[in-house]
Amino acid sequence: MVDLLLLQKLFTALLIGLVIGLEREIAQEGRQNVKFAGLRTFGIVGLIGGIAAYLTTQGYIIFVAALLGVIALTAIAYYRSTGIDKHLGFTTETALILTFLLGGLAYFEQTVAIILAIVVTILLAFKVPLHEFTFKIPKEEFYDSLKFALIALVILPVLPDQAFGPLEAFNPYQIWLIVVILTGISFVGYFLVKWFGADLGLSLTGIVGGLASSTAVISSMAIRTRENKEIERPAMVAATLASMVMLLRVVFMVFIFNPGLLVSIYLPIGIMCVASILVASYFYLQGRDGRKGETIKLKTPFNIVPALIFAGFIAIVLFVSKAALLYLGNYGLYITSALAGLADVDAITVSTSQLAANGLASAPTAVTAIMIAVFVNLAIHTAYAFYFGTRKFGIYNAAMSAVIIAAGIAVIAATL
Repeated sequence: MVDLLLLQKLFTALLIGLVIGLEREIAQEGRQNVKFAGLRTFGIVGLIGGIAAYLTTQGYIIFVAALLGVIALTAIAYYRSTGIDKHLGFTTETALILTFLLGGLAYFEQTVAIILAIVVTILLAFKVPLHEFTFKIPKEEFYDSLKFALIALVILPVLPDQAFGPLEAFNPYQIWLIVVILTGISFVGYFLVKWFGADLGLSLTGIVGGLASSTAVISSMAIRTRENKEIERPAMVAATLASMVMLLRVVFMVFIFNPGLLVSIYLPIGIMCVASILVASYFYLQGRDGRKGETIKLKTPFNIVPALIFAGFIAIVLFVSKAALLYLGNYGLYITSALAGLADVDAITVSTSQLAANGLASAPTAVTAIMIAVFVNLAIHTAYAFYFGTRKFGIYNAAMSAVIIAAGIAVIAATL
């Protein structure tokens, strides 16, 4: 009886070879004298890889022997080709060996093999654009990208995601995540400004970054103003939009964890969002008029020292907030909300909404606590702006926070 599953796996291995071989056939067009391998050779090698993987049921030595055979034949062919063209590369030969391995992988993991084959084919096909891209990348951007990859992809995953220290208030993973978020926002902002210009680039940074942390966005924008004072107004647009996104996050989290509180919270938050849009529009128009089309350039996208300072401060705030909640209980809910607002509003919004949902706090108390956290968070943005940024950026932030907070307080006072 024919094993249809085996045929499917071997056909996948053959198809992988044919796809990669087709790309190599096209790439080598016009080089008949040094043409190494094309559609048929790659297809056969992919199929050999699949058959060799199937025969591993008799022992892995068969697969290893087949691989060594492919490598040996490839080496001989390459040696002969270099006698004709001394400047011949090794890409096609490497791709042939990889095709054998992908053919073998297709026997065990078809989906993974297909995905990798597509990626390999794309890398081979986009040789010219990739080379042009590498020539255009400044060394500083490349090195800074490696630094960011180090803190985000190497250091962060190995840190323990559990609480340590007094009151178990310090979580190494969560604290370092703040560093990654802040430097990540700085990275995103740098490249968005480079690609789209200061106005649109920083505005997009504010919206996207605000989904993670409005406080981090404002700190990042403040750092940028120290590097280039010309971006103070565009940076304010980003800061204001990030604050608006923070307000929308509050509404979303309340809707998720305690929809009953929306009746009391949607109006003040909504008016504050409108105020944010008006403030952002003002700074956007002022920024365009003030620069008269000048191009703005930012410095290096990676600056970890301010991020470390910011993360350390947030860690202290979280510790103090936890201590206040532990020792003051429900009577300290407002104090805890104010302290939590120094860092961000997400945690206090979720916890307070859950307290009200479980009957441990009344709805008015929960709404008041959430609004206190929001007001404090907006106010502390000014402190971050002054500390990390220029004096003018700090003044702009103070005005922005005052307008948005005043709008919220006015609505609350009118509805009492």
